Amino acid sequence: MKKIDRRSISLGNNRTRMRDGSSIRRIILHHCSTQPTRDTASHEVWWTNSAAGMGGANAVGGYHELIRLDNDGNVVLEINYHPNQVAHGAGWEANTDGYHICVAGDYTNKPLPPNLKLALIERIRFNMNRFMTPIERVTGHNEVPGQRTSCPGFDVSLIRQELRVPSVVPPTNIHTVRSGETLTTIARMHNTTVAELQRLNNIQNIDLIRVGQILRLPISALPSIQIGSRVMVKNDARNWATGQSIPHWVLGSEYSVMQIRSNNSELLLSDVISWINTNDVTLV
Repeated sequence: MKKIDRRSISLGNNRTRMRDGSSIRRIILHHCSTQPTRDTASHEVWWTNSAAGMGGANAVGGYHELIRLDNDGNVVLEINYHPNQVAHGAGWEANTDGYHICVAGDYTNKPLPPNLKLALIERIRFNMNRFMTPIERVTGHNEVPGQRTSCPGFDVSLIRQELRVPSVVPPTNIHTVRSGETLTTIARMHNTTVAELQRLNNIQNIDLIRVGQILRLPISALPSIQIGSRVMVKNDARNWATGQSIPHWVLGSEYSVMQIRSNNSELLLSDVISWINTNDVTLV
């Protein structure tokens, strides 16, 4: 899935209300009743159309993420807003604590195409993990109280059913063990668990891995964090790598990685200039 980061250019980027990332309580799903190839920029033109009753020059976009197809049928993910920015996808309260994901296309009373559905499930799982959102708080726009709409068209209860079933997609990502790495540090690098690595690679004793050994990773494992990567501090993070307590306002916020040490198990974050354990952040 190709990823396009539009957060610096998205509509109303400098006018959105701000919130603490830990205030996110629900993931709200949408469709946009257009062609599956229509991008966010096209929607932004419509949202500023005051003649059609839209928000005019002061409009703010409705979706933190848009999943669409390119002209060749490949899935594209557009990231439009940081989690701590409020998007205007539903009612006021739902916007305040909601994270909005839209699938391009009109799915009124019809199923999502398989490739878009797979991408949507992947993004929901990713965001459920970073916002600690239970399945019951994954909702359709039409399930938000007070919203009179058929959006997102497709039956979100079926999406919730699928989210309850563990993924059985065979792993395709791999990691080659380097000197000094342990199964614990490798799990932290790829945002997975030691138990999952053991299961996928039939490892009984976690101490018996060797340099050069190729390990399979779960399909959902994130790419390795690099210097310059953008990461978000998890809401359940408690202490910096140096032992001090992490301030509440840091939780759910995004930072750039300035340095990496201790076999990729610790990261130096921009702005706060503090070292954090890799397993206390997620890539964004």
